Amino acid sequence: MSGYEVAFHAKAAAEVQGLPERPYKALYDVLVNLPRDPWGHTYPDRLVDDPAYRFALFDDGDGVAHVRIDEASCRVVVHGVTWIG
Repeated sequence: MSGYEVAFHAKAAAEVQGLPERPYKALYDVLVNLPRDPWGHTYPDRLVDDPAYRFALFDDGDGVAHVRIDEASCRVVVHGVTWIG
């Protein structure tokens, strides 16, 4: 069992609304795997000077889930979702 859980910030939850089925499923698949190894399944966000802010690609790179790994609470917080489709 994983020590992490995935939580959505309200902004990210709103951004997921209306995603078509294919990218929605792709995002789901990525988020299901994050708790197992959040550092290994994400990339550093070089625009933020904090290594906890990272991103994960989904839907063959057409989507990005912006996350923050909170070690203290063992949470991966999704704070933004972008899809270019």
